[in-house]
Amino acid sequence: MILKIKNLKLKTILGVHSWEEKVDREIIVNVELESNFIKSLESDEISDAIDYDEISSKIKNLIATTRFKLVEKMAQQVMNLIMQDSRITRCKLEIDKLGAVESLDSFSVTLEQTKK
Repeated sequence: MILKIKNLKLKTILGVHSWEEKVDREIIVNVELESNFIKSLESDEISDAIDYDEISSKIKNLIATTRFKLVEKMAQQVMNLIMQDSRITRCKLEIDKLGAVESLDSFSVTLEQTKK
């Protein structure tokens, strides 16, 4: 089963320049999760599902409480957090930093990890 969290919009302090330490930057997080945990297809119970609200809240909390300079480091930490769930077998993560460079909509980093 594939689950997706699309366009999770957050604001955070992010960047390497001193002026960036004073500006909230908008980021967008997209996550694609794969799992063999399919009990919810029959039971219709949240206890048998991977709770996307819980995952979204964990991502929000990590980004709100951790100061990152690079999108790359942020993406790796979010990936580590998601992959702690033993039911998740694969994760593809993309984080966009909006307005990172003049005349550019966004800069993004994409990571993908599969459990062996």
